[in-house]
Amino acid sequence: MTTPAEDLPYGWAPLVADRVLPTPALVTPGGRIAAGLLDLLLFVVTLGAGWLVWAMFTWPAGQTPAKRLLGHVVADGVTGRPFGRRRMAFREVCLKVALNVVTLTAFAWIDCFFVFTDQHRTLHDRIADSVVVER
Repeated sequence: MTTPAEDLPYGWAPLVADRVLPTPALVTPGGRIAAGLLDLLLFVVTLGAGWLVWAMFTWPAGQTPAKRLLGHVVADGVTGRPFGRRRMAFREVCLKVALNVVTLTAFAWIDCFFVFTDQHRTLHDRIADSVVVER
């Protein structure tokens, strides 16, 4: 009896029907930093409102506007399934924005250094239990 591939934890490459299922590649630290800077640039250029409207269309696919342009997807750290709108809103608004406001942007600096750890997971990725993978 085989388990459906969508029910397996992230990173597993089981044998299903005599073939190995590919696992998505993690985004490199450089790619993560580029996406963060691009999101910041898009936010400033659109005065925040344009970025937020655009984000409402990209969040259901587990992406921010910059991640959509760069081909990155935010996925669950256990199942590998892309985040939906609610989890993306929690990750982007509650974690990133709220923690930056509360800590007076110290969170952003600390968070940035976490991208160089295992699986390139930032602090907000660890809290939200997410990974960022190539589409």
